[in-house]
Amino acid sequence: MSIIQTFVNKCLSVAYLGENWNNKLIQSIIEAGRTISYVETTNPTQADKFHIAIKESDNKTFMHEFEKIVRFAIAKLNLKRVKIAFDTTEDLTWSKGNYNNRTSVYEHPLLSWQYLNVSIVEPCFIPLMSIPYRQIDDLDSLVIDLLNYIKTLPIIVDLILFDRGFYHAHLIDYLNGNKRGYSWPYLMLVPEREAQKNYIQQTRDTGLMFASYKHIFNYKKDKSSWHPYTTIMIKIVDEKTAWCYATNKKPSLNLCLEYPKRWNIETGFRVHDETKIKSKSSYLRIRFFYHLLGMLLIVLWRLQNIIEYLVFKRFLKRIEYFYADKLGVKHPP
Repeated sequence: MSIIQTFVNKCLSVAYLGENWNNKLIQSIIEAGRTISYVETTNPTQADKFHIAIKESDNKTFMHEFEKIVRFAIAKLNLKRVKIAFDTTEDLTWSKGNYNNRTSVYEHPLLSWQYLNVSIVEPCFIPLMSIPYRQIDDLDSLVIDLLNYIKTLPIIVDLILFDRGFYHAHLIDYLNGNKRGYSWPYLMLVPEREAQKNYIQQTRDTGLMFASYKHIFNYKKDKSSWHPYTTIMIKIVDEKTAWCYATNKKPSLNLCLEYPKRWNIETGFRVHDETKIKSKSSYLRIRFFYHLLGMLLIVLWRLQNIIEYLVFKRFLKRIEYFYADKLGVKHPP
């Protein structure tokens, strides 16, 4: 549990305020997360100074300190060969918004703070990194940056799972890695556009339940053109339903069955929502720090379960009581 205090002190210049000040701060942050409330509500006397400290730091420092804990967790959990997934998650806002916000995926009229996350989904859900995803950001470039980070971790990635929102020629060209000499193995759900509908119809016409096709993109960038390709796998479910996947691995029905493992990242996001630390601030860095701290708590929860299994909310309560005890604050047994 001291990892949380170390993370806060390394990210922010608050250690000089004393151990009791820091213990009270962390206790109130965990309380805010456990009760899905505001730090401004659980600790109004420290919130302003705390937010000033976040503003004076930077996102790279947050990510660097988070990476240290991820590397520690990978070693402790003895993770070697893994499957990972990319997805975006959002935090709704009713503010006026700016270039840091995006339109909500689920509540379309509203704006949201969005983050691109990469996580291990097999053998278990472990967040590896989250980064802000703003209006001015290119999704493919963000994914490529995170893949470069993943390459430095002591894990072997057997498969990367993407949903249909990542089906872009630029990203697939990078994943194939023809210019680099190495590729990233991927399985991606594909939106049903005209080409995919034709592949589905061809498969139905042959009477097969599964088929694969080579699909070539016409991709242009910076006045140059490329023709990256992918393998489209068609899985027929019934007369009305068919699933389309893109991959650079050997096509097979068993490979299609790997895709549902991507839902582990959605399950992980639901766990993260159980510790959503709210804020009234419209400052991106403050929002991002709270988001990353929530992901950190999931990593620590996984480490805790090596010793003793606890449901996530009980784990949060134990942390809260740990820091309350340090302050001499009485709490229910």
